[in-house]
Amino acid sequence: MAIDLHHLRHFVAVAEELHFGRAAVRLHMAQPPLSQSIKRLEAALGFALFARTQRRVELTPAGHVFLTETRRTLQQADESIRVARRAASEDLAEITVTFTSAALYRVLPAVLRIHRQRFPAVDIRLDERSTDAQLEGLLDGSIDVGFVTPPLKTVAGLEIELIDRDRFCLAVPLSNPLATRRPVDLSELSKESFVLFPYMQGPTLHGRLISACRQAGFVPRVSQEARQMHTILSLVAAGMGVAFVPEGARSMRVDGVAMVPLAGMPDDLTWDLAMVWKPRSARRALVTFLETARALRPT
Repeated sequence: MAIDLHHLRHFVAVAEELHFGRAAVRLHMAQPPLSQSIKRLEAALGFALFARTQRRVELTPAGHVFLTETRRTLQQADESIRVARRAASEDLAEITVTFTSAALYRVLPAVLRIHRQRFPAVDIRLDERSTDAQLEGLLDGSIDVGFVTPPLKTVAGLEIELIDRDRFCLAVPLSNPLATRRPVDLSELSKESFVLFPYMQGPTLHGRLISACRQAGFVPRVSQEARQMHTILSLVAAGMGVAFVPEGARSMRVDGVAMVPLAGMPDDLTWDLAMVWKPRSARRALVTFLETARALRPT
């Protein structure tokens, strides 16, 4: 006998209820067919899933293991159906948008607000992910568009478009004498401790920041690493060091932090934000979202 999803859903219901009658009610079916379904499943597997007595139903050790794996299988099956349904329906008004934390204080909030006003029927699913995780989702079709920090490794089949470019400023604790300076030159930071994002989060940008410091005559002493911009600024407020942050981060206004203009940075060293999507699977809902983002792109 071939095992299908119906048998697996029947098994999960009985395993969670540990009662055939309650499981049958939950599944909107009669109890005898449910019992037969479980018997056929056990026969196909070649081992017992339940230990039955007149008073109780219990999972066997094999049943416990099978329950864990079956839940994963059903979850994956449901997700596969959802992704395929989205791909097949041109009119389905739903898009999945992923982003790195840096997108939250830049153009993305405005894009979401304006797009919801223009297209209130479109359901936007949001998920914060690393750049690598976003690329994987774009390739397998579970994501429509991602907001990432370029440059990216070349990935066939994906389109990338720069959506925002920001100069760097310096975040310093209010107790630091640099907090009152306008501006601070990069060469003046040789004795400071730094709070910086991890190398693996953005190898190219991380490397360029370190290189800029070396050109200014010093190697930065990184005392703390943090992935989220709010965490970086909170560590600065706690006096753990100074941090290179994009000008757009001024809008976060973390108590105890001063944002100071920074001189001496290479002119081409910026904190960029880009949109990435798969053109071949771009449905109407995604196309209009991209258009909204382009319209709000800073000049």
